[in-house]
Amino acid sequence: MISRYEAVCKGLVILLALGHVFPCPAGGQEVPPRLLQEDFQILRHALEMAHGGLYRYTSKAEMDRTFDQAYKKIDHPMTALEFWALVAPVVAHIKDGHLFTYWPERFPFDQLPLLPLTVRVLDHRPFVYRDFSTDDHQLEGAEILSINGVSAKRILKEMMTIHTGEDRSRTAAQYRIGHYWNFNVDLYGLLKLESPFHAVYRNTHGERHHAAMVGKTFPELQALSAARDTRPSTMADLKFLDEGRIAVLTVRSFEEYVEPQRKLTIHDFLQQSFEQIRDRQSSSLIIDVRDNSGGLDAPGAQLFSYLWDQPFEYYKDKTINAREFDFFKYAPDAKAVPEYRVEKRADGKFHYHSDPGLGLQQPRQPHFGGKVFALMNGGSFSTTCEFLSMLPLHKRGVLIGEEAAGGYYGCTCGFRVTLTLPNSNVRVPLGMVTYYYAAADYKHAGRRMIPDYPVTHTINELLVGRDRDMELALSLARSK
Repeated sequence: MISRYEAVCKGLVILLALGHVFPCPAGGQEVPPRLLQEDFQILRHALEMAHGGLYRYTSKAEMDRTFDQAYKKIDHPMTALEFWALVAPVVAHIKDGHLFTYWPERFPFDQLPLLPLTVRVLDHRPFVYRDFSTDDHQLEGAEILSINGVSAKRILKEMMTIHTGEDRSRTAAQYRIGHYWNFNVDLYGLLKLESPFHAVYRNTHGERHHAAMVGKTFPELQALSAARDTRPSTMADLKFLDEGRIAVLTVRSFEEYVEPQRKLTIHDFLQQSFEQIRDRQSSSLIIDVRDNSGGLDAPGAQLFSYLWDQPFEYYKDKTINAREFDFFKYAPDAKAVPEYRVEKRADGKFHYHSDPGLGLQQPRQPHFGGKVFALMNGGSFSTTCEFLSMLPLHKRGVLIGEEAAGGYYGCTCGFRVTLTLPNSNVRVPLGMVTYYYAAADYKHAGRRMIPDYPVTHTINELLVGRDRDMELALSLARSK
């Protein structure tokens, strides 16, 4: 599960900076409907052949209706971007948080002026988190009511059609719209809202105001954001509070290395961390995996193995429908799954064997038997949710924060190929390995990954940096 939502979003950001994502203001040349219909059929065929979880969260009957209704709309010439706007909601309707749709290739438009704000979507309302339109940042904390005459309600409704987590996650779409520059990009791609921008907003005193602003290019916004909000230098860290009684383990990513020098692996970091927790004789452990969109498979199982003192099942199965597919001709870098990694069984599918997380997992030393509190939010996804799902399954920890973006049943990702539709150049990074989690046996598996202690936030709390999730976890850890 090497490729994760954030990793793909970072790829989109790189393409954006290089000028290979955005179309020209006119939207590019129109493509005849016959060719777009061909592209749509290629996409549908690829999904039906290769996506092992296509009907996991949306029934076949509903997906067939969704495909058919969209296909009927391809009855006139469209630009490639207009075709993308038609296709993206169809793909999102699968409710697979690892699956989405890239903008068309070869639209060199790196100077497109984007909305010079970053937003956070709270309770289905967009608020200004960072204001790069002026030096005094006066819009921060304001609720956006409309942009260029389009209501915030309609803007979010359109964006919610293309952003999803696993299954019915109520936080994933709001989180993703407010991160990875999706709000800024989707204003143009979905709603065709361009600079100059005229925003109507409600300030922190409840007063209604207007603001006009000129857009900034993505490289400009990226530089301003980096200067304003410095990111941690490591992907994971450990600290101790209350004379060591409370350990706080923060894991921002489950990728291979935890620091830029690429010397300390996540495997070694976790082993060293639990050795330190043992040496400090900590009685409570807070595991912070907020904003962690995933990474490698193995570290999630490794992390839980220190918390459980018996052999346990992590993945029930990992399957792929075939080792290779005929649509690989539209994915030039695609290669067949190596024969030694899978075996074909009676169900006709190819099953992985001996991959990390498959089979009975063994507990690791040093074992931690104290209280466990896990912090999560709408950015917690993929490997992170695999780990989180084990805590309620084994009654081994308390979940605090927002509902996570993943679920208990599994996901479809891994062995990803990028399908490029030949006539529109719309691209779909398609993961083909279907994961089945052990936590599917959890009695509440169908209810989404809901926290035991829900925490909501206001925009003002985000602006001043108040961490109510951590406050609650510390309060619980300190209680007798």
